[in-house]
Amino acid sequence: MSNELTLFDRDKLQYYLRTKKSLRDIAKIMHRDVSVLSREIERNGSGDRKKYRADRAQMLCEKRKHKQHKGKMDKYPELKKYVEEKIIDDWSPEQIAGRLKSNPLPELVGITISHESIYHHVYEKSEKHRKLYTHLRTYRKIRIRKGKRKNQKIAISSRISIHDRPEIIDKKDRFGDWESDTVEFQKNKKNPYLSVQYERKSQLVRMHKTLDKSAEETKQAIIKTAESVPVELFKTITFDNGSEGSKHLELKDYYPQIETYFCDPFSSWQKGGVENANKLIRQYLPRSIDMKNISDEEINQIQEKLNNRPRKGLNYQTPNEVIHKVLH
Repeated sequence: MSNELTLFDRDKLQYYLRTKKSLRDIAKIMHRDVSVLSREIERNGSGDRKKYRADRAQMLCEKRKHKQHKGKMDKYPELKKYVEEKIIDDWSPEQIAGRLKSNPLPELVGITISHESIYHHVYEKSEKHRKLYTHLRTYRKIRIRKGKRKNQKIAISSRISIHDRPEIIDKKDRFGDWESDTVEFQKNKKNPYLSVQYERKSQLVRMHKTLDKSAEETKQAIIKTAESVPVELFKTITFDNGSEGSKHLELKDYYPQIETYFCDPFSSWQKGGVENANKLIRQYLPRSIDMKNISDEEINQIQEKLNNRPRKGLNYQTPNEVIHKVLH
């Protein structure tokens, strides 16, 4: 058995230390050498068994490992320059890592890097004055994984359930199937909203500022989205149960070919593509922003910035690249 402890081992050690068992007894229970546990408490617990914490011990251990091993970006200045340039251009670490693997630069052929290593560089190793984290979509000073969803239930006439949606849509086997949602900002009666549409196969995003989150404003936004692509690329659209979708039948007056579908109550995750797009948008338009000061031109610039970022689900092509191939 390896002498190296995992986070699970450290959690067990913390628990047994709180039971006031002797270190020798704990070593027997954990099937570890007592010297390994003693060294663990000394190195990662400041030598005080009463104050030993598994999470802090794990953090200290990982930090020590990174100091011992020289990272790829320390070895390859060209790689470091490329990664930092793409971070500043608002690419995510996963997008950068994927793009390097699928489309390596001539000077970086055969050199890859994981997205975790890029995150570590952003938060631990880059020069503090550069503040690379400000170019990540969450804008957080520390890395936190957290997600929340808001759902609502509204009665909508003639709604067709998402479960009756053709299988070809679920499998993303064709282009032209969209999802729609509304992005809200600071609570202000005069603050505009953002209507977002997302094409499931290409991951193309369309964004339109609306005066409110009414069904009429949403309908007009969707019409603008439909007008931005050829008619054959707008076949269906899926809503959640918000009131914004209640005029879905009127869309057929403009586009008779469109079919509309609705998620289950309290299940907006069923249209996860547009939900994820909303998270990307928050990098540029946080909830606290005053949308009255954001022009349509600025919204279009953000839209195209997102459409020109490589996506893992597209083998690190961009949505615009995928759509361009379809249209030509």
